[in-house]
Amino acid sequence: MRLRLKLSAEERRTLREMGIYHPHARTRMRAQGMFRLAQGLTLQQVADEFEVHLNSVENWRRRWDEFGLVGLFEGRHTGRPPKLCEEERDQLSDLARDAGGTAR
Repeated sequence: MRLRLKLSAEERRTLREMGIYHPHARTRMRAQGMFRLAQGLTLQQVADEFEVHLNSVENWRRRWDEFGLVGLFEGRHTGRPPKLCEEERDQLSDLARDAGGTAR
């Protein structure tokens, strides 16, 4: 059993702000999860609250212990190469915009 996560005032403020304003949803969730652990919730309670596997929360906590705040950020995801070339993506974006839709 781990002890309750202890945070400095600066860490609490940073996690609170990250949990609201960070552009990546998974990073926001991890920040909120760490904040909830500091409030005294167990790993399982945090997993239940965020509807993630217990192993995920254990990994968040381990990465927090090892790397601190930086441990909450995601590494680069390589993923599959795009099927469309840049020119095709631009054409598709134009078509969607012309049809009243949105596209990045």
